[in-house]
Amino acid sequence: MQLKKVVIASVLICISLGTIPILMVLSQWYQDSEAYGININDSQHLRFTWQDVEQQSHQFPASAGKYTYLFLGFLSCSEICPIRIQQMIQLEQHIQQDALLTGAEVQFMFVTIDPNNDTPAVRKNLIDDRSPRFVSASLSDDELSRLDRRLSENINHELTSINHVGKLFLVSPDGQLVRIYTAQQLSTLKMLHELKHIMSAEM
Repeated sequence: MQLKKVVIASVLICISLGTIPILMVLSQWYQDSEAYGININDSQHLRFTWQDVEQQSHQFPASAGKYTYLFLGFLSCSEICPIRIQQMIQLEQHIQQDALLTGAEVQFMFVTIDPNNDTPAVRKNLIDDRSPRFVSASLSDDELSRLDRRLSENINHELTSINHVGKLFLVSPDGQLVRIYTAQQLSTLKMLHELKHIMSAEM
């Protein structure tokens, strides 16, 4: 009888130990199923110094409660850049119309990779004046190179036209990458739903 109890207990322990990894996988699958963008587990935080259109220097991140959609591009681009900027505009409009997010701390940051042509006046007209949530940034060569390597944008100025990947990033208030959007065509409504899910999880 005692041996039978030991065997039963051993079997139950094995079942329990086998269940834990399954539950972990299911939990991860559920979290990933909520993701529209690429959900990454990256403990390194973004840190850089940038200049606004008034040539004032700032540190990123600056606000303890502000999520940032970050895009590196150039304003004379005729390919991915206008698409990404339009997506940010549409998403900002959705946020403004959403009862839960209209007052949320969310900003859209455009980092120029062509500061010689994307002058402060040009950036102000095309980016900053669109909405209080929009801001354009210029970085020093060293800061831009570090950010490029960190985000794997593969910026190349050696070709006839500047070449880069053109990903869109969602960055948490403490500078951690939360989502990466790589598809050229994006559903801004799905991005809105994802943002609400991410922000509500922290409340």
